[in-house]
Amino acid sequence: MKGMKRWISVLLAMSVLMLCIPSRAAGKTPRVVRVAFPQVKGLTETAEDGTRYGMVVDYLNEIAKYTGWEYEYIDTESQTMVDDFLDGKFELMGGTYYAEGFEAFFAYPDYNTGYSKSILLARQEDRSIRTNNLESLNGKTIGVYENAKENIRRLKEFLAFNGFHCTLKYYSSESFTDGNLYARLENGEVDLLQGNSTEGGDQFRVAAAYDSQPFYLVTNIGNQEVLDGLNMALEKITDANPSFGAERYAAHYPDRMSASVQLTEGELAYIKEKGHVTVAVLKNWHPLFCADETDDSHNGLVPDLLREVSAYSGLEFSYIYANTYMQAIQMVKRGDVDMLGFFLGTEADAADMGLALTAPYVNMNNIIIRNKASSYPGENLVCAIVEGQRLPGDIHAAKVVAYPGVREALSAVNRGEADIIYGLSARMERDIQTYQFVNLVPVTIVNDSDDLNFALMRPADPDLLTILNKALGSLSTDQKTELLNRNMVSMGAGNLSIIDIMNANPLLFILILSLFLAAVMTAVLLVNRSHTKAVIMENNLEKAEAESRAKGDFLSRMSHEIRTPMNAVMGLTDLTLMKNNMPEDVRENLIKIQSSSRYLRDLINDILDMNRLDSGMLSIAREPFSLGQLLDELQGMMENEAKRRGLSYTLEQDITHNDLTGDVIRLRQVLTNLLSNAFKFTEPGGSVCLRVIEKGSSDAGAEYSFRVSDTGVGVSEEDQKRIFSSFEQVGTNYSRSQGTGLGLAISSSIVELMDGRLKVKSKPGCGSEFYFTITLPYGAPVAAAKESRESLAKSGLLRGIRVLLAEDNDLNAEIIMQLLETQEAEVIRCENGRLAAEQFENSEVNAIRVILMDIQMPEMNGYEATRAIRGMDRPDAKTIPIIAMTANAFAEDVRAAADAGMNAHLSKPLDVEKMWSTLRGVLEGGAQE
Repeated sequence: MKGMKRWISVLLAMSVLMLCIPSRAAGKTPRVVRVAFPQVKGLTETAEDGTRYGMVVDYLNEIAKYTGWEYEYIDTESQTMVDDFLDGKFELMGGTYYAEGFEAFFAYPDYNTGYSKSILLARQEDRSIRTNNLESLNGKTIGVYENAKENIRRLKEFLAFNGFHCTLKYYSSESFTDGNLYARLENGEVDLLQGNSTEGGDQFRVAAAYDSQPFYLVTNIGNQEVLDGLNMALEKITDANPSFGAERYAAHYPDRMSASVQLTEGELAYIKEKGHVTVAVLKNWHPLFCADETDDSHNGLVPDLLREVSAYSGLEFSYIYANTYMQAIQMVKRGDVDMLGFFLGTEADAADMGLALTAPYVNMNNIIIRNKASSYPGENLVCAIVEGQRLPGDIHAAKVVAYPGVREALSAVNRGEADIIYGLSARMERDIQTYQFVNLVPVTIVNDSDDLNFALMRPADPDLLTILNKALGSLSTDQKTELLNRNMVSMGAGNLSIIDIMNANPLLFILILSLFLAAVMTAVLLVNRSHTKAVIMENNLEKAEAESRAKGDFLSRMSHEIRTPMNAVMGLTDLTLMKNNMPEDVRENLIKIQSSSRYLRDLINDILDMNRLDSGMLSIAREPFSLGQLLDELQGMMENEAKRRGLSYTLEQDITHNDLTGDVIRLRQVLTNLLSNAFKFTEPGGSVCLRVIEKGSSDAGAEYSFRVSDTGVGVSEEDQKRIFSSFEQVGTNYSRSQGTGLGLAISSSIVELMDGRLKVKSKPGCGSEFYFTITLPYGAPVAAAKESRESLAKSGLLRGIRVLLAEDNDLNAEIIMQLLETQEAEVIRCENGRLAAEQFENSEVNAIRVILMDIQMPEMNGYEATRAIRGMDRPDAKTIPIIAMTANAFAEDVRAAADAGMNAHLSKPLDVEKMWSTLRGVLEGGAQE
């Protein structure tokens, strides 16, 4: 028996034991299954934060959806896990192979969990074995492990199918060194070594790959409950997606699906002779080449990539700087350099210019930037573009003007000389930020991106082109993504020269110049000081007002851009929650998404109102709310975050009065800020606790103490004096980088508006406790109000009502239409304001009962469409209810809607219950806000 157990241990040394989840018991407590968890690449791995992942974990998570099982992962070693499994320490092993006689020790389910890949490993320096020519395998000696009978059988099939005659050299477990046969390949005893997808390392390369034997999740002999659960779940998984196992294998072994490509002898000779390759680049062209960056955290994607190419091939690269992109192209075409560092365009564009492209090394997004006074799409547009770049056919402009560089093109659009510019998003956004172009607005283009390639003169040097393509192909997707992310650094505004200021903001430059000349004239002519002082004060006031307007424009634009996708998230959640026969756990997750989305919406509102807090205009609402419901929502939000960070989070509450009156949004904001800070400054394994205690009560209200404590790094006495100031942060550099430094300042101001004071107790290394006490009046029960809203939503509110919807965003329109149709409304959708006005004009009188109007739409915006409808000569033009439904949510937007003739205003993301209430109000004759 001991010999058999040892034999099994060796054969399964690289398999990962998988957790099999039993069926849920009759009671509410889920079945917990013990799973062996060795660290095997691709199968069972543990991240730095403790997260378990791998092909086995993917299957376990999928199985749990059908069985309700939960798992206890038990760390183990491959050398001992089989013995421990046979002794009953685990109930499940994953990644287990089948061999004759194993069924006496393992209970196998009827279905496997995918097939492994067998590979043939070769020495890196063995040039006689070529991965692009399988014939080079013929006549070689292959080392195999004698007990891996199924793998040997499949190897023989692979060799026979290809007509290869190879010698197989069999090894027993006594031939192992450190648990493997690598030494036999390394010393030249064999030419190739049979292995699986988890093996290899940097000293060997994959010469060939082919399908091998299946993986199984196995349980203990006699554990029928777990075996039945496995069979049931795996049958359902296979029936739903027959390719599930293959997809999971490809996801975790992306670089083992094909053989490694090696350089030929001819290519190595070329490299030795060539030695040096010159590359044309632009000296400071973020994020591709960043030679002039003051921040040395990144050099650019091109030099980082070429360092990898150099490591693969041995070629050395040097850079020749061009002043413009077009000049760099001409340098390649004249033969002044060997290659271009990056080409902006398609294969067809390159061919037209006499260039040959390598394989792409990255895919990056493009964007359109427009002048504030222009609209896109539109008529008679002038498009700026970088000289040497082509405008795609789906970007429409009446005229295209080429400029030497991105900065010059952006400056032209900023001045109004051109209407739009098209190009690489990362580059243009960086220049807008650096040079402070204040008249530019981005226009997002869906699914618009281009591959970036190196470019050579056509016809290309065949050896150089092939070497570059092989080197790029040797990099995994993860490696390329890591290189790109390293260089996508968002930098603050740089030092501006006089020319920069003049180009970015001519008015500001003239103002500064005027002030300077005025000061010189004052000194020379000794004019009246009081007059000079008055002029300076007036100019400063104008500057402050301009900055305030710029801030307002930015906040308005960001509000619209954030609220539009938020409306889709919340709308789809609400629609899904309306479906019947939904699993309870799915419904609970959707309710948590709904709660978190609503909080995010409210938090966006708070951030956009920061200027009110700065000016002392922020007010505290007085609305009924449930303290218990607030704490439950916080519990659901914070538990998942705590688990992700490896922390213990607890909520302790002792409250008598639950229904209160106050500002629940800002109270939630304060508690969330305090808890988020505690999580951020507490190391994994630590604990965070929220305590809410009702300290006393009277006829009017109750006094509550809120305390957030942690076991984190703590705050020094010196830092405690400034921690509640704006833009102040303490802690490690990493922790400080995770926030704005406004959280505690905002929280402290909100608590003061609630007649409380936020305080802190802390010592370095001993954790912190933030606490405050406030008194809240009693309020009406929230549950009753909620039931009333729910009954409204289910009442067929809009039965027989024809609604005209003006919305240019297809996804938002689809969501709103589905919501209205749940209330049995008949919905007519128009894509812009002009079509909406025409639809109403051509309809019969009183046929349309209400209009929902977006504001920012092409051709005619919502304000213009409303004025057009109100000015029509028909009886219902003045009386039909028109409701603004828009991501423009500031107070001035509400006033603008009323001035245009609208009856009510709904801001995105939509509050569905408020929408029902508003519709009922306007249909019954009253405007709702």
